[in-house]
Amino acid sequence: MAGRRAAFVLVPLLFVGACTSGDEDDAPGGDASPSAPAGNVEMGACEFEVPAGVEIECGRLPVPADRDDPDAGEIQLAFAVVRSGADSPAEDPVVYLSGGPGQSTLELVPQAFGAIYEPLTENRDLVLVDQRGTGLTEPSLACDEYSSWVRESLGSDLPPEELEAQAVQSLEDCRQRLVDEGVDFADYNSAASAADLEDLRVALGHDEWNLYGISYGTRLAQAALRDHPDGIRSVVLDAAYPVDADLYEETPGNAVRAMEALFATCADDPGCAAQYPDLQQTFTNLVEELNASPAPITVVDPTNGQRIEDELDGNSLVGFLFQTLYSTELVPHLPEIITAADDGDFGTIGLLLGALSAQLELVSIGQQLAVQCQEEVAFGSQEDVAAAAAEHPLVEGFFEGAPTLGPGVFDVCASWDAGEPGEGANDPVTSEIPALVLAGDLDPITPPRWGEEIAAELPNSFFVRFPFTGHGALPSHECAVDIAVEFLDDPGSEPATGCVDDIEAPAFTADDIQVEMTSFESEELGLTGLRPEGWTEVIPGVWQESVLASLVQRVVPGATAEQLLQTVGAQLGTGEPPQPVGELATESFTWQLYRLDDLGQSVELALADGPDGLLLVQMTTSPARNDVHRGLIFLPAVEALAPLS
Repeated sequence: MAGRRAAFVLVPLLFVGACTSGDEDDAPGGDASPSAPAGNVEMGACEFEVPAGVEIECGRLPVPADRDDPDAGEIQLAFAVVRSGADSPAEDPVVYLSGGPGQSTLELVPQAFGAIYEPLTENRDLVLVDQRGTGLTEPSLACDEYSSWVRESLGSDLPPEELEAQAVQSLEDCRQRLVDEGVDFADYNSAASAADLEDLRVALGHDEWNLYGISYGTRLAQAALRDHPDGIRSVVLDAAYPVDADLYEETPGNAVRAMEALFATCADDPGCAAQYPDLQQTFTNLVEELNASPAPITVVDPTNGQRIEDELDGNSLVGFLFQTLYSTELVPHLPEIITAADDGDFGTIGLLLGALSAQLELVSIGQQLAVQCQEEVAFGSQEDVAAAAAEHPLVEGFFEGAPTLGPGVFDVCASWDAGEPGEGANDPVTSEIPALVLAGDLDPITPPRWGEEIAAELPNSFFVRFPFTGHGALPSHECAVDIAVEFLDDPGSEPATGCVDDIEAPAFTADDIQVEMTSFESEELGLTGLRPEGWTEVIPGVWQESVLASLVQRVVPGATAEQLLQTVGAQLGTGEPPQPVGELATESFTWQLYRLDDLGQSVELALADGPDGLLLVQMTTSPARNDVHRGLIFLPAVEALAPLS
């Protein structure tokens, strides 16, 4: 159904990170001042929730809207400086360049600081900047018209053609509003953003700094190498996107390559091959069946918990697999999810569709179109893009229905009037500046060969390819972090990459799961206990292996078990609170245990009265992994949880 396709069509280069979500209740950022900012930098309170214990300073820098006309107004560039916890941090910081184009950098801090940004602060400060037109930078080119349409289209019974027409109209409504507000789309391109970075470097008083770009951010980094090389010490290009790539023509083939790599990885794994035999044929058949007869599906809006009844067709399933392959942490779950769907269970797909739809709130679609219409569509052909999609029947329907990811983007850009591409906008970038280029074998949008092409143009570069990895190596592997940190400390020397050989194949089956529990102490929670080693603490007391596997250990002040269970019953739609399935007495507490199964997820829940309120331990995982995770994670966590003395 087109309503489902639309959830994916506007993130061609969007890095979705760890797919983290949750309630952020940490203290808001303060108004600490950096050491001697120069120029017109204005420092103030951060406009986003700052994770506890993290030192972040926020500011704004006015830059010219039109680089050729200083009198054409200003853009207020929003940025933040994350202070390194190192005893003697290096003087040259790292600048994080987000993907999309259009993704906010600053608004993602509360959800994914630990997974995405913190690794880069090991030995130096980190500068976060919302590129012109994105996030908290003003003006914003976000298209609320489109994101609102995505939400409103959920559950619609309109035919695909009508939904696609509505999607295009919502983009046109956004374009017209931005024009009425005085936005000139020609001002929004990689060259202008690269000039903004140079202004920010000078304003903050840095002789040089390092660039870390992911996805589209690597393209912006290449523009900076081309236009403003003098202040750049080194670059890290993660999920690299060549300036001269033909994104729209190449994406169908790139998507199929990644899907086939996933299927081959499963076939080469004895456990996966035995439990999920002939996964590729299962998926292909299911796509055909769903296109012939769409299946009912429950989509959950993660912002409010609302459940929406909708339908899933085969093209939407292709879009789902395309988008989830971005995330390395979801790869181990995909054979199970595909097989469950083949058995008629679409619960997990509905959960993830809702989560992925919510990611649109962090993307400035107007900025994305302004950049891509100038720098991609201007050098492409609608006929060539349509022909490229037709060469891959499995994904053809998905791309045909995507107004900004397939042939339809040319029609959108025809009305967008984004301006002419600048000089060199489609020429490969060459530079002597040291570069580290990272690529993931399963990346569906920026394949490893693109990284190899870029590295070939950068004589002082090192290329590293990561197995079993989606879109973005640094957020996926501690190994990639170690390599990047070593490179940043000494860009002139090749970093050690032996850890790449130790990256294990995905744990496709419960028998493959290996989890070590390690102790934690939290003054903020007032608790001590055990947590899974290697899982990311997204907010205090919440650890995630992925959006589908998490452990929560929290105190819920002022709540009772009865109130919480009534809420759970209402969410499940049963009207009745869950009943305990057992009791567990530990040295510290007496726990009531509950087990819930809902929308393709299994939930183990333990509740106990504590000195500071209701204690909650919750483990969420898939039905196939529940027994193993219960024994390795949930029960040890419950047994070890105790007040912090």
